[in-house]
Amino acid sequence: MINATQGKSPTGFITAQGRGSNNETNGFVFRRGFITGDGQVYLGRAYGPYSRVIFHGTYFSKVVFPQGWDPWHFRGYESQLTYAEVDCIGPGSNTKNRVKWVKTLTSKDLSKFSLSRFINQDRWLSKLPITIL
Repeated sequence: MINATQGKSPTGFITAQGRGSNNETNGFVFRRGFITGDGQVYLGRAYGPYSRVIFHGTYFSKVVFPQGWDPWHFRGYESQLTYAEVDCIGPGSNTKNRVKWVKTLTSKDLSKFSLSRFINQDRWLSKLPITIL
């Protein structure tokens, strides 16, 4: 659950992912989450020229700005950014006014970002003292 609260700044960002190269295998994947609050937020801003953030099956309340995403200091690199929303619901999930460079992922694309293939690349989850679904 992500709770966006109104602070001194009228604008907030949920993510600032800093992937610096197309060869880097990192990024943020949020699955089955819930975004709510009383502030206004962008889903993310680029903290690197190859920033990568995916929201999958997440509830977006009305706190999400209609544009959804911000290139921040990486204007001109939008084609290199990977920002995607797949099967998201709620009043903030309407993509009609999203930035034009948001990515549309196929099922095959999305499978690359699954728990077993993306999150657990180094098999580190099995070493945790808890069970991960």
